[in-house]
Amino acid sequence: MIIGSGVLGAAAGLGGWGVLADARVVPGRSVIDDLLGRCDIPGPPPTEAVPGRVVRSSFFSQHRNQSVNYMLAYPPKVAAGAKLPVCLMLHGLGDDERQAFDGLGYHRLLAAATAAKVPPFVMASIEGGDGYWHPHEGDDPLGMLLDDFPPVLQQHGLPINRFALLGWSMGGFGALVAATERPDRFAAVVANAPALFDSYDDARAAHESGFASEADWQRYGDITPRMIKLPATMLRPTVLRIDCGESDSFASTVADLKERLPDPAVVHLSPGCHDGDFWRSVAKDQLALIGAALTPPKTKG
Repeated sequence: MIIGSGVLGAAAGLGGWGVLADARVVPGRSVIDDLLGRCDIPGPPPTEAVPGRVVRSSFFSQHRNQSVNYMLAYPPKVAAGAKLPVCLMLHGLGDDERQAFDGLGYHRLLAAATAAKVPPFVMASIEGGDGYWHPHEGDDPLGMLLDDFPPVLQQHGLPINRFALLGWSMGGFGALVAATERPDRFAAVVANAPALFDSYDDARAAHESGFASEADWQRYGDITPRMIKLPATMLRPTVLRIDCGESDSFASTVADLKERLPDPAVVHLSPGCHDGDFWRSVAKDQLALIGAALTPPKTKG
């Protein structure tokens, strides 16, 4: 990227704060990134299409001990209840089940993908709270995702033998947690800018209640050692994919994971920041991966 003199002059005019913010010593890095164009996504915006049917409902989760909301997004021209495979959508911190569709428009991206001959599937987004998609005292969103939600999906006529996962930020971390806990349950796992931390202190500084203790972080937050031990079939680029913007606050921890995984091709770093523009920009390839992984190969004869 070529940065004009006006932008450079503006950055220099920020003085010491600009230097500290750029180094993430003080808040404000996102302002610097925007100013310098680091969040700009090269190429045209992602293709969208008129979405199919969206279902909104709720159920009582035993693992979360509360009623939770969920949404199902079907491809166009597919009736609700059609027996299509399912991709579970995991939202980020401070969001809920609505963000996948009302915020990021994944149902419109899905419509464009299926129009481009990606095998169809249903997206199922569920409210997971702000507990980083792992068990806490009195609230277990991971148990809800793995045990409570599948029977609800089955009531909609959807198959529950295997799923795909797609999450962003906290939800990207949650997708990796679910994959390491039950690797046999998932045909594909996609994580956008997963919220990975180098230590419990770093995790606590970012979100005080994300991990209850250092032991809790070691069990769930220190995910890289468990990722390395995943079955080889989960580490192929066609089954596991991690995307992160080069100017994302988690870029360094994701880059470290890239270096430590047996097949680094599953991790992709490209221009962008920790925002919906980046996550939408990589959706085309991700949805193609998910559709192919969820569709069993045709048998000859």
